[in-house]
Amino acid sequence: MGEHRRAQELLRSALEIWRTLGQRRREGDALRQLSELIWFLGDTAQATRCVLDAIATLESEPAGVELARSLQHQGDLAMEVHDAETAIDSTGRAIALAEACGNQEVLSDALITLGTVRLIAGDASGWADLHRGLQVALAGGLQKQVASGYTNLAAMAVSRRQYEQAAGYFQAGLAYCEERDLDVLLPYLLAYRARMRFEQGEWNGASEDVESVLRHPRATPVTRIPALRTLAHLRVRRGDPDASGPVAEARALAGPTPELQRAGMLALVCAEAAWLAGDTAGVIREVQAVWELARRRRDPRMNGELAAWLWRAGALELPLAVDIAEPYAHEISGDWRAAAGAWQLLGCPYEHACVLAWYGAEAEQREALALLEQLGAAPAARSLRQRMRTQGIRRIPRGSHRSTRHNPFGLTRREAEILALLSDGLRSSLIARRLFLAPKTVEHHISAILAKLGVSSRADAVALLRKHATDRPAAQP
Repeated sequence: MGEHRRAQELLRSALEIWRTLGQRRREGDALRQLSELIWFLGDTAQATRCVLDAIATLESEPAGVELARSLQHQGDLAMEVHDAETAIDSTGRAIALAEACGNQEVLSDALITLGTVRLIAGDASGWADLHRGLQVALAGGLQKQVASGYTNLAAMAVSRRQYEQAAGYFQAGLAYCEERDLDVLLPYLLAYRARMRFEQGEWNGASEDVESVLRHPRATPVTRIPALRTLAHLRVRRGDPDASGPVAEARALAGPTPELQRAGMLALVCAEAAWLAGDTAGVIREVQAVWELARRRRDPRMNGELAAWLWRAGALELPLAVDIAEPYAHEISGDWRAAAGAWQLLGCPYEHACVLAWYGAEAEQREALALLEQLGAAPAARSLRQRMRTQGIRRIPRGSHRSTRHNPFGLTRREAEILALLSDGLRSSLIARRLFLAPKTVEHHISAILAKLGVSSRADAVALLRKHATDRPAAQP
């Protein structure tokens, strides 16, 4: 973070020098670089103003690669706020200029951005653009662009819930970065893989990826924000302590005017937390303002998620004039069985269970309860049990083991045992041998422990355990 801020200072100094010397081309290129740094630090609005100044400056000179780079960056920023028209127009101009200049780096970047924004808008032709951008990067040995290509391909596959396809991109991208020691580019891939694992119900694996991103020494706000969002969502669904902490940090990093993608994703986390707390008004409060912005943009998934929460809260005005992704469209139309079936086919067990729980009869509710228990989704399971009791359903399964319910941190017996061994100074390999577990299983348990305790390191978990033991009142004689 400090390096980025120092780089900003140096660029501003260079900018003044080029401006004083009347070097318009170099002035414009410095403005573009400054915009990129500002965006990395989380301020999309200021970055957009800066790149518009760069384009205006460069358009006063003969067109060249500097203008192509600025147009491509403008496309990136427009994509972040879901302004598909601007993004497609600026990247199209960047591609034409890059091809005329023979600059493969800008060409690859622009194709990757064009493909991504088309897929966000629901246009499947974006896959071809993304693959072409990746191939240009691979052929030219452009490591940053290769990593970007794999990341965007994986992110779009996750966004469209094509998880098998996404897993292939993650595997290839991570291998590429690890083989070339591209350590600074790994957090992007890990942040999106965390989201995939979260949506698939692999919550321990998601926690592990989130921890890797948040502990990475060179993680920027661009990568920390999606990791924090997934961490908050994990805590909401598990009922872990302090789900609001990661949301607050992500919002602080996003700045006073967060881009639509960030504002929308965080609003969805908060809406779900309000729903699980029985706060219908809170759901509407979290979603309504973002929905008014999102509905003007082309993004079927985000529009679907936001609209579905308003629908559940009884605050959605019909008919809708925007495209809605299929599972949400089924639910909003009243066909909950089709929605549940779609979630099951997509491989999203939590959403599948919730639709069964909200709309199904006793048989579907029992199926949902078993799924929620398997996932460790305590708040949703608790809410469902209450609904079933209200409906007069008898012999409802009790749920989590008594030891988990009575643990002050919500840890299972095995998690509590592993935390105690960590407190004794044992490493993961020794814990695995002591408990006759696979080392990977121990790591997954540790990731779950960190998430439930709301800490980012094993040392912090041990410190919290010891503080709790010290603060606990002594037993009365």
